[in-house]
Amino acid sequence: MASAAVTQEGNAAGFLAAWAPDHGEPEGAARIDARAIDPDGPAAEVSLALAPAGVSLLFDDAAVSQAIRAVLSMPSADACSTLTLGDDRFVGAVTVVHGDDTSRLRFDPFGLLFPARIFRVDAGLFGWMPAPAGPVTQRYGAGNPWPWDRFTP
Repeated sequence: MASAAVTQEGNAAGFLAAWAPDHGEPEGAARIDARAIDPDGPAAEVSLALAPAGVSLLFDDAAVSQAIRAVLSMPSADACSTLTLGDDRFVGAVTVVHGDDTSRLRFDPFGLLFPARIFRVDAGLFGWMPAPAGPVTQRYGAGNPWPWDRFTP
């Protein structure tokens, strides 16, 4: 699924797209938390912080952990997900707001790591996610991120 993206100035900015995990993903495509994706979701304002091509950080990097802590301390967005390559490479984040109050997007902590831009995205891509319940920066097992919606694995 894909939705057209428009800059705050009203210029076309291409498309944001998502693939179902069981259909594979194009080479180089970043992974997003599937709960952020909703083919029936309404249009949204989105802050997209994205690493330049070929650049990534370890997900456990202190700067990434601090950005996540900052997000957790802010009012909840309608959806927020990190973007990863493989199991441990952080390449950005997406923060989603539905409705008219887009003030939550004015400061994106992930924008301190990689350039962040705000887009208006058509309906059919982003939905709502519950706010995290706990420490999403911790890991268990073989480098797996701790499930952020509960305290038990």
